[in-house]
Amino acid sequence: MQITTTTRGAWTILTLEGKLDNAGSDILKAALLPLLVAAGSVAVDFAKVEYVTSSGFRVLLQAEKEQRLRKGRLLIAHLSPALRNFFEIAGLHTVLRIVPELEAAVSAEA
Repeated sequence: MQITTTTRGAWTILTLEGKLDNAGSDILKAALLPLLVAAGSVAVDFAKVEYVTSSGFRVLLQAEKEQRLRKGRLLIAHLSPALRNFFEIAGLHTVLRIVPELEAAVSAEA
């Protein structure tokens, strides 16, 4: 798992690349959770993610919980159709804010 961090206005954007498996989840957790303290708005770009395991889901749910407590915002963007289906089967689409297009969502919520 490789993660690139950029900033657009008030948003911190994490662009993921690779597999969000057990090892990738540890990498994401180490990069994402500290940002939740510093940044009020965090977006995670899944355009280059091959697949997600349950450990990846746990990190995202933990991040969403932290953001709600802090009154922050967390967006999940660019899920492939297969990943979108996987998130829906797991019921995560009802908990996480999933958007099809990152740029439009970040601009609209600036």
